[in-house]
Amino acid sequence: MSDKELAATIVELVGGKENVNSLVHCVTRLRFKLKDESAANTDALKDLSGVMTVVKSGGQYQVVIGDKVDDIYNEVIPLLGGTLDNSESTEESDNGGSIWNKAVALLSSLFMPVLGVLAASGVLKGLLALCTSAGWLTDKSGTYMILYAASDAIFYFLPIILGFSAGNTFKTNPYLTAVIGGALVYPTLVSAYNAKTSLTFLGVPVILMSYVQTLIPIIAAAWLLSFVSKYLKQYLPKSLQMIFVPLLSLVIVVPASFLIVGPITSMLSTWLANAVLWVYGIAPVIAGFILAGIWQLAVLLGLHWAFIPIFLNNIATKGYDPIDAMLFCTVFGQVGAALAMTIKAKDHKFKELAASATLSGILGISEPIIYGVTIPHKKSFIMASIGSAFGGAIAGFSSSKMYGGFAPGGIFGIPMFIGKNGVDSSFIGFLLSLVVAFGVAFVLSMLFAEVVKPKPVAQKQLSVTLNNGKVGSPLIGHTIPLSAVKDDVFSTGMMGKGLAILPEKGEVRAPFDGQVVSVFPTKHAIGLKSNTGIELLIHIGLDTVNLKGEHFDANVQINDLVKAGDILEKFDIQSIQDAGYDTTVPIIITNTNDFSAVKTNSLGVQVGFGDEILSTTVANKSSEKDESFQQA
Repeated sequence: MSDKELAATIVELVGGKENVNSLVHCVTRLRFKLKDESAANTDALKDLSGVMTVVKSGGQYQVVIGDKVDDIYNEVIPLLGGTLDNSESTEESDNGGSIWNKAVALLSSLFMPVLGVLAASGVLKGLLALCTSAGWLTDKSGTYMILYAASDAIFYFLPIILGFSAGNTFKTNPYLTAVIGGALVYPTLVSAYNAKTSLTFLGVPVILMSYVQTLIPIIAAAWLLSFVSKYLKQYLPKSLQMIFVPLLSLVIVVPASFLIVGPITSMLSTWLANAVLWVYGIAPVIAGFILAGIWQLAVLLGLHWAFIPIFLNNIATKGYDPIDAMLFCTVFGQVGAALAMTIKAKDHKFKELAASATLSGILGISEPIIYGVTIPHKKSFIMASIGSAFGGAIAGFSSSKMYGGFAPGGIFGIPMFIGKNGVDSSFIGFLLSLVVAFGVAFVLSMLFAEVVKPKPVAQKQLSVTLNNGKVGSPLIGHTIPLSAVKDDVFSTGMMGKGLAILPEKGEVRAPFDGQVVSVFPTKHAIGLKSNTGIELLIHIGLDTVNLKGEHFDANVQINDLVKAGDILEKFDIQSIQDAGYDTTVPIIITNTNDFSAVKTNSLGVQVGFGDEILSTTVANKSSEKDESFQQA
């Protein structure tokens, strides 16, 4: 499929745009919030070429795409109407689900928008540490100072950045929450704290604290603001809300943050960091072995979001984090297993996939390995986890730590584990943990993981030459223009040109000599390719994917060669209508752009099997003048 076709199919299989509350994407996944997850066809999505798998976690319906996720996201958004009201949809989707799912959804909503910048800033800070420890730069040089400002800005002003994100999460004004974050790190108050100046507010003593690099105080303040602003909107006239809601919110929430919220949450932050480090200090080797061994499984289940605030809180309160140092090797464990699978593979297509995924893993993106290589071949995933466990144990034994940021996986995050003392025993132990995780996973996978062999190739093949072609009617019924179809994906021509038929008999026949290129698991759609190069989609009904194959009976399979008039499928028109679905059948030439002209020959008329309904013209293949696409 093209990106556009894949995007349209994904939207259809998640239950259509009407079932989508919101959509965001991360490095590899489309993260939907659906009104009804049961309306999505998960099995069909998992079988879809271009989709690695589907994960349901934290109130999100995650379609794992891989490296092309950004391209597919850009194709999906127009199909959903361009933009979505995320604040309203978040509220709707949070009404159900477990407390754990709600907590994970909250954490992912808070931190996902800023993780990329946090990781990039962390990498830059780590590279600067490497440059100073190697003597390439001094911390007094202008080059260092400017680059350090770029790397440290997001951490220093984290309350402002996270304040904006928290505003969106708690469905309140994000600019107002960012301003509150700015007040917490306002230079005059920071200087007063450093100088141990005593302050009062309306006679009440203020416990000054440093909120630079903190995260919990601004999250709590944003949560408080969401209630205050909602209360103010209930009692203030609409004509006064634009100015006085922000004004009164600032007057109430900012002092409350300095007097109550900030001191309490800062104390809680310190207690949390101390508790985590205390548990880690009891048995760091065992902790590293267990956590690293199960970490990639936690990523699969979406449980890793619960750890990100812990990493960042340790950095904010202590200046370092040992937990991420133990978990960092897990990506290299996956890389070792993937490389072994690449070397052993006999299937050329899988070998290419595994090699590409291995490279992605080295750069820090492990999902292509997990979903494309190790999870489908479970022994290699187990071997990768075993290697990671030993790597984590070594990192725990070496007291390895992540300093001053948030490290992405892969080689670019390595410098972040260099401390102020430069390359010391802790960092050497950290490097050894990566080597061990990679090496153990590689060796075990070479010894015990399966060899991926090519699947038998279908013997049937169609000889295709792009040429002028014709499409006969695959149905008996009445033709209508695509613009009359009650589905924007078809009516706007996004998927290509064609027409639609209101069927009178539940039988689909081949409209030309060609080959079956796709039969959806739900049997509601068939893709064909003619020997003249026409790629045709016959879509039986609208939103009938939700029937999950009921009332459909396919007579063909992928790669079958067909002759014009062969029966492709039967369906029960009345039962589909009784179930509440429109039985209009769009018939689309999905590779419209390959032809100089596509013409409809029968609109608004009764047609029978084989009656010509569409024709295509290839440039320089006909003496006829190119005709523009017409619809009667």
